[in-house]
Amino acid sequence: MALLHVLLRFQCSVLLLWLQLASAQLPNTGSGAIAKPECQDRCGNVSIPYPFGIGDGCFLGEMFEIKCNNSEPRYGKLNVTDIAVLDGQMTVATFIASTCSDQETFPTYFRSGKLTVSNTKNKFISIGCDTWAYINSSPWIGEGCSDCSKNEVTTDGSCDGMGCCETSIPPGITEYNVTVQRDPSKNLSFNPCNYAFVGEKSSFRFSSSYLQDFKNYGSGRVPVVLDWTVGYVPCKEAARNVTTYACGPNTVCTTGNNFAPGYLCKCETGFAGNPYFNLTTGGYCQGT
Repeated sequence: MALLHVLLRFQCSVLLLWLQLASAQLPNTGSGAIAKPECQDRCGNVSIPYPFGIGDGCFLGEMFEIKCNNSEPRYGKLNVTDIAVLDGQMTVATFIASTCSDQETFPTYFRSGKLTVSNTKNKFISIGCDTWAYINSSPWIGEGCSDCSKNEVTTDGSCDGMGCCETSIPPGITEYNVTVQRDPSKNLSFNPCNYAFVGEKSSFRFSSSYLQDFKNYGSGRVPVVLDWTVGYVPCKEAARNVTTYACGPNTVCTTGNNFAPGYLCKCETGFAGNPYFNLTTGGYCQGT
């Protein structure tokens, strides 16, 4: 009986090992598929889900191409840190405009092509005392920070005008310049540099220490959330062309975020998967 028990355990172990090996050899077409079959699904530590892709035949149209340079995903000249298929959003790392008492002003320029800067996920933020910052875009946006000649007036977590200001941005922006200026007559030891940037509001929490140094004196980067859509026409018109319509089976077509032209695809209620996959690629929306 003991020998039989050992044999059964051995057979179960062999069967389990065979199943694991077999599943590892299956193509990437299951409900958890990220990229198209035979396509790279990661660059560095960032997942690259379809309709985006790396390499010929792996993305849906030119505007969804991602380049992987030294394990760093790039969308054009933008550094990509996250792609959310179901939300129709991409997060990129952008530069910070800065000016210091002993240095020249460093403005920043941003251009995202068809992608639009999310007006619901981002804010225009400036840091520093006696600061004037503005975005040269359409429409033009400007803001100033209140005087904080004493470090004690600033409050951690508060961006209400004392050392830190934030304002909403309008929908539809695809490119802008950010410039920040400071009062040249004041040289505050606790606030050597001033900064301004468009950034993801949920990832930023003001600290009074930022008056002394923010992101290595402005040389670092901050996350910005972009909205993307498929094509340039609304759902009803897009669905008429079955050869270019991007939504797979068991999906619904919705309007894009941020009033952007084009459309997004989502799984129907009770289904899960990548709504841009079809029966050929696998990984499409399937019943849960």
